[in-house]
This record gives sequence, C-alpha cells and structure tokens, in this order.
Amino acid sequence: MWAMGLPGLLARAGAEQLVELSDTLSTSRPGIGADHTIRFKTPSGIPADGSTIDIVLPSGFDVSAITPDDVEIDDDATALTVGASCGSVDAAVSQSGQTITIELCVGGTNIDEDSVVTIRVGQNTTSGTNRIINHPDPGSYELVLGGTMPDDGRTRIVIVEPVLVTGEVATFLSFEIFGVDAGETVNGDTTTTFATTTATSLAFGTVESGNEYLLAQDISVTTNAGEGFVVTVEATADLLSSTGATISSFIDGLGTEVPTGWVVPSADPAAPGTYGHWGLTTSDTTLTDGNSFDGALYAGNFIQEPREVMYHDGAADGITPGIGATRVGYKLEISGLQEAGSDYTTTLIYVVTPTF
Repeated sequence: MWAMGLPGLLARAGAEQLVELSDTLSTSRPGIGADHTIRFKTPSGIPADGSTIDIVLPSGFDVSAITPDDVEIDDDATALTVGASCGSVDAAVSQSGQTITIELCVGGTNIDEDSVVTIRVGQNTTSGTNRIINHPDPGSYELVLGGTMPDDGRTRIVIVEPVLVTGEVATFLSFEIFGVDAGETVNGDTTTTFATTTATSLAFGTVESGNEYLLAQDISVTTNAGEGFVVTVEATADLLSSTGATISSFIDGLGTEVPTGWVVPSADPAAPGTYGHWGLTTSDTTLTDGNSFDGALYAGNFIQEPREVMYHDGAADGITPGIGATRVGYKLEISGLQEAGSDYTTTLIYVVTPTF
C-alpha cells in the first residue's frame, strides 16, 4: 500500500475545502469573452514549494487564448509577481486544455493559512488582452479548483441569455402663451409695458406720436425633446387699416434683421413706410441664428417671415428662463405723419418646432 501511494492518499484525505469560493464573470452572455475574478480562502495555506493551483473550466469554455499576461494573483492585499516560468517571479502560469495552472515557485511568496486569494483572468488584469470565452449554451457549469495545493473546492458558473429590456416614452410638447400686466419690464428696456395683454390679444389702443408703446407676452415650452426646440413668431402683414394705411416694420419699413437699439421713425413725407413702425424683442439671448437681443434690442423682420424668439437645445420644464420660458415684447411708435385709422390690425402666429 505504501508503494502504491498511500502517503498521497493520506495527504488528500487531510485536505480541507476552500472557503468562500466564488468566480465573478464580467458577462454571463453565451459565447462571449469574459473576465473572471476568482476568490477563495485557503484554510491550510499554499507553500511556495512548487505547489500548484489548477483552475479547471468545464468543457465548452474556450481557455486557449489565455497567457501569463492575462493572469494576476493576490495574497490578501499583496500582489504576487507572475511569469511564464519560475526564476524571478512568485508564480508561473501555464495553460493546457481546460486548465489554467498557477505554480507557486520555490523561494517565492508563501500563502499563509486563512489568506484570501484573488485570481484575475482576462482583461481585468494590468496587461491582459485575452479573455475566456463563455460556453455557447446557457446553463450552470461547475468550476473546479485543485492541483497540488493542500485544499480544493468547487463553485458554479451560470451562463444566461441576455435579457432585452424595452420601453417607450411618448413624445411630449406643451406650448403656452400668457398675457403680461402693465408696468412690467421686457429684456432690460427702460420703457415698461403700458397695458395688460392676454394670450390672444395685443391691444395698442389709441397711440400718439412721440411716445413708445410696449406690450409683451410670456411664452412657455414643456417638452421631452432630447434635441430641443425652436419658437418663431410671424405677423401675417404690417399693421393695416381699412383705408390702406400701414404701420410698417422696424426700422422705417426695412424689416431690420440684426437686433438694434430702438429709434424713432424718420418721418420722411415722401416715404410712407417711415411714418411709424413696430418691432419685437425677446429675453432669450441664446438663439440659433446667432443674433442676440441682449440689451433691449429690436428687430423688424417678422412680417410674413418667421423670426426666432426662443431656443433651447434639450428638454424644457416650461418655467426656467431661457430654457422653458421667455418674454417677447412688441414696441410701436408713430410720427405725426402716420395716417389716421381706427382699425389697424394684423395677426401673430407662433410656431414651436421640437426635435426629438
């Protein structure tokens, strides 16, 4: 019996079970390369006398690409040096078939009793470039740790199909217009609003030459459009009376595009477009067209032409200034040459365009 290996049988009979053995995979998808983090506590310790730790993967896992650079081993918080062969390192790593073998080199670092050993295999190591390829079929597979080290153990690797998570968030857009009371400021203009407006009406009433008349509306956008939105406003025509007279666009009927400080109509008797004009301003200073209204500036190119008055590049809450809310002001001034008329009128059209 002695000649047939009884001492070896007795040694294995005295071996203990590895404690707290686990193998954490970076992914459990079938047929995909995965990093492995193997942890265990060794009751008996592992002497640095050529003892080996064998990591045996079940058939179906592809271990063939693993090299010493893809393996690291820690003894508690101490990292062992690893190489292809013993000599100047603590541990030599080799691979054959389904087994990765780690040999604790003679003269290297002993792993003491009850030490926590961590073995990393794959790209979770400092210099690793290869991974163990998962079994192509879902299931529960046994990982065996053995070798000539005193203790051994077994744990399980579970390979599962990925779970497809789906959902839908409906698009949402709310656009509201609110009236503004008299005595309110608009975009820093020293002229305050002279009358109260509503969501559907801007009433300048009876205007006199030499005075600036300012009205305003607040606009609000609430949306989950990830790319944001643009709000434009357009007047369907100049302010027209039934007699055919017009109050033209700022400045002097030219439909000024670049926001400009307010100026009085030039009142050239030979040019009716200069008798009176009206323009708009907005408190939103970050518009996509690159023109800024910052500082009580006005533009006139909104007659039969959409003019941008609000923009944001993401979702909006309908409240935050410059993101979900802004104030648009309309200023009108006439000269003494402006034709009399009791029914000057036009229509404003706001358009909001979200990008989801």
